Amino acid sequence: MLKSKKYDKATTAMEILQDVDLTEKTILITGTTNGIGKETARTLAIKGAHVIMANRNLKLSEELRAEIYKETVFRRINIIQMDLSSLESIKHGVEMFFWNKWPLHVLILNAGVSWTPDSTTKEGYEALFGVNHLGHFYLTHLLMDKLRESAPSRLVVVSSDLHAYTKIDPNSTIEEKLKKLIPSVEDAKLIDAMRFYCRSKLCNVLFAFKAHRSEHKNGINTYVLHPGIIPDSCNYSSISKYPHF
Repeated sequence: MLKSKKYDKATTAMEILQDVDLTEKTILITGTTNGIGKETARTLAIKGAHVIMANRNLKLSEELRAEIYKETVFRRINIIQMDLSSLESIKHGVEMFFWNKWPLHVLILNAGVSWTPDSTTKEGYEALFGVNHLGHFYLTHLLMDKLRESAPSRLVVVSSDLHAYTKIDPNSTIEEKLKKLIPSVEDAKLIDAMRFYCRSKLCNVLFAFKAHRSEHKNGINTYVLHPGIIPDSCNYSSISKYPHF
């Protein structure tokens, strides 16, 4: 007989954290203005965590903070403006984090895009690679020492099971693999956006595995996950076109 799962698709975040006290934890999460990020920030804050929301849109961030404050006695949410398509913006956001002298017990890399009207980031990288992987990679690099100082700590990378549909030949050379994982702007004109999304999610997975190998000895536990499809932030029709990427 199969053992029943403790949690399933109907389990809420609040149910998972029912007996967890987060009042001593500082957690930074990117992309909290909708979908998974919004509910994650809400639940963590209600459970007492000091939540730092790193978002591009300050107005939506402030509206969410006001919403959450109606549900909890805790008033421990800070907002840092951060545009993951700009390495300069990420650096400035991290400088603000350091200026406040906060610890960092959990870093949740949640933000991501499956489509963007801009073909490149501010520094000229292909947009999906730049936002979904490079921006988060740079953010983690800048905050890694803080995660080490705050150990035991956690790095949580939100990826997707679409990382398995890149059409990259596992027998190809490292150079060939890197060319596909780090696309040029010219490549973006020839390959559909969903393919780039899949490859950016593979970058997330590879990054998480490398972080685990390098940082577990420093007290940082790394997790990479597939969150499922979120109806209010995902275009089903675009995914259904690609059953066999």
